[in-house]
Amino acid sequence: MRILLALLAMAASASSETIVLRNFTLIDGNGGAPLAGAGMVVKDGRIAWVGKAGEMKAPAGTQDVDLTGKFVMPGIINLHGHLGNVVGLVQDPKNFTPQNVQKQLDTYAKYGVTSMLSMGSDQSSVFPIRDAQRAGRPKTTRIFTAGKGFTGVNGYPTTVPGMKGVPYEIGSPAEVQKAMDELAPKKPDFVKIWVDDHLGKEKKIPTEISVAIIQAAKKKGLRTAAHIFYYADAKALAENGLYAAAHSVRDREVDQTLIDIMKKNGTWQLGTLAREYSTFAFSKKQPFLDDPFFKLGAEPEVINTLKSDAYLKKQQADKDLPKYPTFLATAQKNLKKLYDAGIRVGFGTDSGPPARFTGFFEHKEMELMKEVGFTPSQIITIFSKNSAEFLGAKDLGTLTAGKWADMVVLTKNPLQDITNTHAIDAVYIAGNKVR
Repeated sequence: MRILLALLAMAASASSETIVLRNFTLIDGNGGAPLAGAGMVVKDGRIAWVGKAGEMKAPAGTQDVDLTGKFVMPGIINLHGHLGNVVGLVQDPKNFTPQNVQKQLDTYAKYGVTSMLSMGSDQSSVFPIRDAQRAGRPKTTRIFTAGKGFTGVNGYPTTVPGMKGVPYEIGSPAEVQKAMDELAPKKPDFVKIWVDDHLGKEKKIPTEISVAIIQAAKKKGLRTAAHIFYYADAKALAENGLYAAAHSVRDREVDQTLIDIMKKNGTWQLGTLAREYSTFAFSKKQPFLDDPFFKLGAEPEVINTLKSDAYLKKQQADKDLPKYPTFLATAQKNLKKLYDAGIRVGFGTDSGPPARFTGFFEHKEMELMKEVGFTPSQIITIFSKNSAEFLGAKDLGTLTAGKWADMVVLTKNPLQDITNTHAIDAVYIAGNKVR
């Protein structure tokens, strides 16, 4: 028995991995002042110790990484994305393969997005991928998933190309339980509802069905996030226990009534400002199409299409195009107003569908938050600590002892300018260097 125990101990020791990082400026995600001259010990993917490098007691025989002059911040957590259905600029459920999911997760990882919540457009094959990650130390972006989302019969977004058959189409409150009984055993991290008529062009799920979904999810111990556009829907669903508005209200300014309801019921707000930006951005040629940072995740043929006259003309032909910048401005204003009022805000982008570029759009979201007065420190805290709290992921979000070492190494200081998050030197997920 002693020999067996000794062999097991030796095997455990052999598989153990310790990395020491030293001489960097630490931005830990808690919103406080950065720590210059920092050090960190990462053991088996978790932070074993962090503090002043001069006080660090590094174990012998470890991998030592000198990060002099660099900045380390928590990995970006995106609370609203979509995985697997897009290849190039084409959305189709047939694209949802393990290979395409892996490719998109790797793209997120290149941009420092270390966790993402896929909001309602996934197939059942996502669950074993997620579960395998959680059983070990992932080497790419972590998946959280709502699985298959909910809408009304023929409701938005089922008429969007590539979305028919993707969500449950619910015709009455009585049908909710059957769908929830199918979904819940897969243990989705959230339940997603689309509540929108796409400016009157689509059928919107009735409020009583949305409320039934929220209630059925709660009985299963699940939290619900809703795609909303209108103030009235945000108010009605928050009154009935909605956990999160997955987009900003965009038809009008939010008021104290909604603020009070969201505070009372603990409703979170996600911004997805980059989603609004995407609705009009490609109606003209964008300089960033030639930016190497953009090209990290965009294929040459896609870039060529976005630059083409035919694509530009198609975007410009949208009769609602003049409205879209106003919707973005309203979304920005409302996100900042809710944040300043003490509503809990998480970081979401709605990246993943066609022309909403995985990874790059997370950084664009930060820029759009900056435009309405969010400070770099606030943005970093929102995409790290706040977003981990949203997920209920106690071992993610901040670079503190005991948590997974999900972090981004930068060559420029993001606290001086949030666009310095583009200056990525390395990305670690569970202590694994993935870039």
